[in-house]
Amino acid sequence: MGAGVSRTVIFTADDFGLSPALNGAVALAHRRGLLRCASLMAAAPETAAAFRLARELPVLCLGVHLTLIQGRSVLPPEKIPHLVDTQGRFHNHPVTAGWRYFWQPRLLPEIKRELAAQIEAVLEANLTPWHLNGHVNLHLHPRIFPLVLELAREYRIPALRLPWEDWRTTLALAPDHPLPKVAQGLIFAWLCRRARQQLRDAGLSCNDQLFGLLNDGRMTEEYLLGLVKRLQPGVTEIYCHPGMYADAELKRWAPEYQRQKELAALLSPRLRDALVAAGIELSDFQTLSHQKK
Repeated sequence: MGAGVSRTVIFTADDFGLSPALNGAVALAHRRGLLRCASLMAAAPETAAAFRLARELPVLCLGVHLTLIQGRSVLPPEKIPHLVDTQGRFHNHPVTAGWRYFWQPRLLPEIKRELAAQIEAVLEANLTPWHLNGHVNLHLHPRIFPLVLELAREYRIPALRLPWEDWRTTLALAPDHPLPKVAQGLIFAWLCRRARQQLRDAGLSCNDQLFGLLNDGRMTEEYLLGLVKRLQPGVTEIYCHPGMYADAELKRWAPEYQRQKELAALLSPRLRDALVAAGIELSDFQTLSHQKK
């Protein structure tokens, strides 16, 4: 955690492995920009390419982007028959999936097996994951979070994402759709309060606050420059979904995301200079975990 009045930022790209355009953006933003972390999807269309890229980028701090929605499983359908369809696909709708995982406890053993398989896929690629998070932040689901904690300890992954975002700050910078943003912000604040103590009890690291949840897909240079002035003491994770362009896979899942603008922000000299001027340090989850020891 951040000490005193120090402020630290971790820039993370999610969905690493989803598409060539996103993979390329991760590599470029890491080599030439502010990106220190990337969250790998273990069974996405371009996961094999992401694994190869990650081995070429040894300083990139990797996490596992645990996926139980809007994607495919690592395990074959016959091993998790209640969790996926016959093609190995998860549900696409977050609310439907969330209620299903809550009210059908028979799914929990299958969920744990699948999440373990996703972590093991990254390990088998000779890569070291330093943090865990979930696609659409489903790792904070009340039924799923205890399983994620168990897996983090079992596989010695030292850090997890806490998607706690100050909705007041977000609305000051992006005032559109206020009611959904406030509602989502309050729900995740409640979930994070419960999860933070569990993380401490388990001896795991996490960020203090986060941005990227309520203004998802619009982490532009303008937005981030405004955010620099409002960052609180401690460790803030800022996650994004950059793209070299919007290829077919990216358009399929989130056609409204401003992916090229997010990439431009990560490459922005103005943003880098603003962080330096404000005395804000860049970091990653590997460094955060080492500082905790």
